[in-house]
Amino acid sequence: MNKYINRASYYFKKYVVSKFKSNFKINYKGKGLINFIDIGSVGGLPEPWFSHANKVKFLVNFEPNDAIKEGLNYITFNTAVWEREERKPFYIYKGFRGTGSSLFEQNYEYVQQNYEELKKRGPKHLANTWFERSKTIKTLEIDCKTIDSVVLKKFPKTNFDFIKIDAQGAELNILKGSEKLLENCIGLHLELFTIPMYKEIALLDEVALYLSKLGFKLVKKFPAHGTFNSQNDCVFLKTDKKESENFSLIKDIYNIK
Repeated sequence: MNKYINRASYYFKKYVVSKFKSNFKINYKGKGLINFIDIGSVGGLPEPWFSHANKVKFLVNFEPNDAIKEGLNYITFNTAVWEREERKPFYIYKGFRGTGSSLFEQNYEYVQQNYEELKKRGPKHLANTWFERSKTIKTLEIDCKTIDSVVLKKFPKTNFDFIKIDAQGAELNILKGSEKLLENCIGLHLELFTIPMYKEIALLDEVALYLSKLGFKLVKKFPAHGTFNSQNDCVFLKTDKKESENFSLIKDIYNIK
């Protein structure tokens, strides 16, 4: 009898932990509407979604530095994503807990040549510490996959309504590996650079042009932030989805009129 009691206790505890101790704290009653993909999900569900977590139905996270996790309505893949499947160097920088680490190299030459002007932009403490924080402490060779190959294999019949990408310059590359999912996607939240802080990255205008060809319109650009005010959070919506309930819901979450 104790054997069965212990087994029942184990599964009950596992159920409770998955429902109430997840970092992502989404709606476990299954009444959410938005299927959400979060690339660069370290720290949990980002704002404004954290404050509207009950609107999320299922959450897929991609974070190479996290462990694989799976719960009733979320899953974390510790897979690096890119525009195609290939092995690439991943640069780990000195910044706090690896902040700023990327598939791209820091653009030291650009910053050095323009530092006198750049240091006038954004928080002074970030400008003053950029060179130290941006030192490469390790380079790893990692296997990259596309979002399409991972998500469509696991969830072949699920439409994902929203994708958030914070990938230190790799946003356009990741989007190019997501074009199947983008066909049914309604909205995107991207952190995009306006100056080339990393070598060979696509900047905001180039990404916006690419997305416009896929039917997405830039509907909200948040104030510049980061070192040298180098980046903006941007929200894009698919114009041909404007009649859908989830389109209106996303607009409400971001307070878009």
